[in-house]
Amino acid sequence: MTSSPPPGTAEPARAASPLTISEQGAFWVGVGRKPTEAGTAAEAAMYVQYQIPADLRHPLPVVMVHGGGGQGTDYLSTPDGRPGWATRFLQAGYAVYVVDRPGHGRSPYHPDVLGPIEGSAPTYEFIRWLFCDGAGRPGSQWPGSGEIGDDSALDQLMASQGPTLPTFAENEEQMRRCGAELLDRIGPAVLITHSMGAPFGWLVADARPGLVKAIVSIEPMGPPFIELPGLGKLEWGLTAAPITYEPPARTPEELHLRLREAGGDGLQDCLVQDEQAGPVRSLPGLQGFPIAVVAADTSPFAPFQHGVADYLAQAGADAELLRLADLGLTGNGHLPMGEKNSDDVAEALMTWLNKRLADVEETSR
Repeated sequence: MTSSPPPGTAEPARAASPLTISEQGAFWVGVGRKPTEAGTAAEAAMYVQYQIPADLRHPLPVVMVHGGGGQGTDYLSTPDGRPGWATRFLQAGYAVYVVDRPGHGRSPYHPDVLGPIEGSAPTYEFIRWLFCDGAGRPGSQWPGSGEIGDDSALDQLMASQGPTLPTFAENEEQMRRCGAELLDRIGPAVLITHSMGAPFGWLVADARPGLVKAIVSIEPMGPPFIELPGLGKLEWGLTAAPITYEPPARTPEELHLRLREAGGDGLQDCLVQDEQAGPVRSLPGLQGFPIAVVAADTSPFAPFQHGVADYLAQAGADAELLRLADLGLTGNGHLPMGEKNSDDVAEALMTWLNKRLADVEETSR
C-alpha cells in the first residue's frame, strides 16, 4: 500500500515521496468482562491501530498515546489537515502503533462499565485556553485564529474531544493493564505520551521492566502530587495509581516531600522528595532507559515541566528536560503534534531519540 499527500495539502519537500506500507491493521487489548444488569459487557479495552512501513529502518516500534479527552487521531493528522506524527515516524522508518485509551475514541465509553460521566461536556472555551491561547499573535504555532466560530482547526480539535474518565486512579489502572498487554504482544517499544496520557508511560514501564526502551513524554500532566477537583490527586508523585518505589512505600504518606524553588522567572516551585527526612526512594521501573520531558514555551503546562523532570531524575531516572524553545522551536502550545511546525518538532524528537538509543546500545556493548 502506498499513500501520498491529499490533493491541495501543502507539505514540505522532505515529505513529497510516497509512503509504502507493508502491513497495517487494528486490534483491542485488555478486553475484560464485567457483569451488568443486561448481561456481560466488555470492560475497558484499548483500541490499537498499527502500520509497518516497507522501509523499516528502526528495530523498535513507537507507541503513541494521546492525552485527556482526546483520542489517537491527535497523531494521525493535524487539526488543519496535514499528516500527523504517525505518518512522519512511518516515513522515517518506524513501525507505529496509535492507541485510543479505554473510554476514548474507538475504545467506547459506557457508564455501566466505566462509571458515570462527571462534569460538563468539553467546551470551546476550555479547549481554546488549553491549546490555542495566544493564537493569532506573531510567532504562534496554532494553525488557526483561535476564535470560536472562525477557526476550522479549532472545530476539528473540538470534534475529537470526549469525556474525561471519572477518576485518575481507575483511568491509570486501565492504562497499566492495557499497555502491559500491548507490549506483551508487540515486544520492546518506545512510548510517546501526551499530557494526561503521561502516566501510561510511567506505569507501563513499571509493569513491564525491560520492554520500555525510551519514553518521550510530551507536556506531561503535573506538577508532582497535584490534585484536580473531581479527578483525583497524583498521590504517588507522577501517578494516582501505585507505582513501585525502592525502598518500598506502602502508602503515599511514606514519601517525605519538600518544595523545591524553581529558580527562574515564570516557573513554578514543585514538590520533590525531602533528602533531609531520610533516603530518597528511587523509581526502579523508570531506570535504565532515556526519558525526555518535552516542554513547549507558550503552554499552560510550561511553568511546571521542570518539576516533572526533577522528580524523575531525583528518583534515579535518566530524565532530560527538553525545552522546544532551546531547540529553536518557539511559539508552541500544549499540542505540538498538531501545530504549524509539527514536522519540525517530530524531526527534533526523532533526532533526540535516535541519539539516545544509540548511546544506550553503545554503552551496553
